Amino acid sequence: MMSNFPIYTYKELPDEEFPFKIEIRTPLTMNRIQHAHEHLQLCYMMSGSCLHWAAGQQYVLTKGDLFSIPPFQEHQLGPRKSMDFIMIQVDFMPHAVNESFRDLAQMQTFVDFAYIRPLVSEADLMPKMALPPPTQSVVESLLNVILTEWKEQEEGYKLAIKAELLKLLVITGRQYTRYSQTQSQHERQKVMLHREAFYEAISYMEKCYNEDLHLEDMAVKALMAPSYFSNMLRVVRGKSYIELLSSIRIQASMELLGGTDLNVTEIAARVGYNHISHFNRTFKKHTGVTPGDFRKHHT
Repeated sequence: MMSNFPIYTYKELPDEEFPFKIEIRTPLTMNRIQHAHEHLQLCYMMSGSCLHWAAGQQYVLTKGDLFSIPPFQEHQLGPRKSMDFIMIQVDFMPHAVNESFRDLAQMQTFVDFAYIRPLVSEADLMPKMALPPPTQSVVESLLNVILTEWKEQEEGYKLAIKAELLKLLVITGRQYTRYSQTQSQHERQKVMLHREAFYEAISYMEKCYNEDLHLEDMAVKALMAPSYFSNMLRVVRGKSYIELLSSIRIQASMELLGGTDLNVTEIAARVGYNHISHFNRTFKKHTGVTPGDFRKHHT
C-alpha cells in the first residue's frame, strides 16, 4: 500500500556505511512536511517551544522534552505563533552503533521509549518525556559533543560519536524507567499491551513455524504495521521477518534431520516449505551444506 507522504530512506543519510546525522532545527530550518523515515530519530528541545504532530495527535514541545520518532511513523513539526525554538535532531540506523545496539535492545526500557511507546495514540498520552534539569544538563552536554564531532570530523570522529550516542541512548532508557513510574496505570498498561503483543507474535512464529505464515498476519498479532514489525525484529532479534522465520524453520529441520528417519521432502513440509527446491536453497544458505550432507554428518 502506497503512503501519501514521503518516506525518507536511511540511504539518504550522508554516509551509508555510517548511517548517522545530527542537525539543529529552528523555525527557519524545520521540516514542515508530513513525512516518515526508515531510521530512528531522537529529538531534544534545547530551548523554546513548537508543535509536533504524531500518531494522529498534536503535542506542544517545550525545553527539556525528549521524544522518539520510530521508523515509518508519520509525523510533522510546526511553529507556535511568535515563539522561537532550538531542537537537536539525531537520525541513525541501529547499525550505526554496531553490536552495541543489540546490547541496547536488551534494555527493555529503551525499546519501550523509542519503539513501543510512540505506537500508543491517545490524546491524553504523551509520546515524549520531560527531562529533569540535572538530566537536561547531561543530555545537552552529550549532544554538544556529538555536534562538534560531526561538524569537525577529525580522525576517529565516528568512534567518538558512537560512544556519545550510546551514552545518550542508555541515559534515555534509564530516564524512561523513572518516567514510567510516574505514568498512570492506564498508560503503563497500554505500553505493556503493545510490548506483549510484539513478543507474543515472535512466540507464535517460534511455535507455529510449520504454518503458512505471512508478515501481514504476524504484524496484526503484534499490533504493528508490517514494515514496523519487521523493523522491530531487526532491532530486537537482529533479523528481518523473513530472515527470522527462515532461521526458526531451518533450526527445526536440522533437529529432524539429525533425530528422525523422515526423508528430506517430508521434513521440508513439516517445517513449512511447500517446495523442496526452496527448502534446499534456504537450508544451504543458512548452513553452508545441503540437507543430505548435513544428515550424513549428524546421524
